[in-house]
Amino acid sequence: MDNLPVDATPQKRLFHSIIADYSLLTSLCELIDNAIDHWLMAEASSPLEINVLLSIDRQVIRVSDNAGGVPSDALELLVAPGASRENVKKEIIGNFGVGGKRAGVALGERVEIRSRHANGPTYSIVVDNEWLADERDWSLTAKKISDISAGTTEVHISNLRQGFSRDQVVAFENRLSEIYSKFINPNCIISVNGSPVLQENFDNWAYPPDYPPRSAEFKIQPLEASDEVVTVKITAGLISDRNPKDGNYGVYFYCNKRLILAHEKGREVGYFSGKAGTPHPDASLCRVIVELSGRPELMPWTSNKAGINWSHPTFQLIRDGVIELTGYFTKVSRRTKTDRENSIFKYDSGEISPIKLDEPDSLKKIVSLPTPRGRKKSYADRLLDQNTHITKKMPWTLGLLEALSMFEVLAGKKYHSRNRLGLIILDSNLEIALKEFLVNSNQYYSDDKISKLFSKRHLVIEEIKKHITIDDGYWKKTSYYNNLRNKLIHERATVDITDYQLADFAEVVEHILGQLFGFDFSRN
Repeated sequence: MDNLPVDATPQKRLFHSIIADYSLLTSLCELIDNAIDHWLMAEASSPLEINVLLSIDRQVIRVSDNAGGVPSDALELLVAPGASRENVKKEIIGNFGVGGKRAGVALGERVEIRSRHANGPTYSIVVDNEWLADERDWSLTAKKISDISAGTTEVHISNLRQGFSRDQVVAFENRLSEIYSKFINPNCIISVNGSPVLQENFDNWAYPPDYPPRSAEFKIQPLEASDEVVTVKITAGLISDRNPKDGNYGVYFYCNKRLILAHEKGREVGYFSGKAGTPHPDASLCRVIVELSGRPELMPWTSNKAGINWSHPTFQLIRDGVIELTGYFTKVSRRTKTDRENSIFKYDSGEISPIKLDEPDSLKKIVSLPTPRGRKKSYADRLLDQNTHITKKMPWTLGLLEALSMFEVLAGKKYHSRNRLGLIILDSNLEIALKEFLVNSNQYYSDDKISKLFSKRHLVIEEIKKHITIDDGYWKKTSYYNNLRNKLIHERATVDITDYQLADFAEVVEHILGQLFGFDFSRN
């Protein structure tokens, strides 16, 4: 027999295979996406309300919307993998016909979907473990039940596969404010446990006259055999809402108004040698926002909309422009780090300058934009120069300054253990500085007295307080960071030191040494 029939009927275990790919956030966003799409397909004719209930006590989830409900002759859209609307409107969020179905199963062992189209009857469909276990039967029964509100769809999820805490609910609400910021308005309200989600936008630009934000708008054709286009808007600049702790810089992607990826700092968007370099707090003023609009199949998102498919033709067509803009504003960020208050942050209003990215040699024009001059002398070197008068008068302080210069040099290295080494240098240098201050004061301290004092950090601090007044907040921080150093040395577990912690401790040490010896730590 030359030809054999092949059974291509899908198996229900495909639902289980994707559970690991979905978190609470990605799953619930799929259900929210469905509601927004249904609303958009109806031309957004009336205000949309999406309500997400996350019961911490009962560990159940309910997502409801008033987008119009699903007609009785289209109920398969709610549960059939791959089933999607035939007449797909441009610029909706859904695409693959599986998101909402697998998202519900990923969250809980029992999913009940209730829908009432307009003023018609209400139907309920239940997907549970019993149905999933029966590989032979794919049919489901839509039961007519008591009416819910007209034009409403409700998804009830129970027997959760993974529970959630109050902190997770707060984090979820915060992420929704970012993901759907371009949808949220008086005509599109998303609520979590009764509280409306607020907008969190990222276009918080600074407008320095020489380096204003730049924006390009153009169209591309990702598919050679098609004349369908994607509208592209890329805006790049220096930001005024820098938060080193959160690392809120890098590249942001919106597809059809939905945030897909935030603060991306990978090689694909320019973070490599010769362009934006290695992510570092010095580069934290650079932000690039990419907005793509078009038919959902042309969007470069991954299937769960939690990332970008870097090999997608749409991204490949804009990749070089994104990299050049990321590299340019990162360079400006690094070169203005010594006086950002005066050169960047004070310019809190202005206009975005247009730039062409769809013309020949447009990338060369980005490279040739003016940038600040590099510093002739590093801060580590200038630190010693600007305090020469002090080290000549008090030669025992030279080593303290040189240690801080070493710390500055270390901060620019790519060592994996850089932050740990930095913590040790700062804390050791602070301890030596406190000793030098006491032994060179007008009061005599014997070796035995010094030894006893420095056996406990709090004894040293109490002694220093007899000579000089420094805000207690700084002393509390020194104790905190000294404890971190002790954990590194005396405990089995190795603690992680973040960039934010190290920068904060450096500021504390500089303040205390400035009070003790009169050092000038200005970076201008």
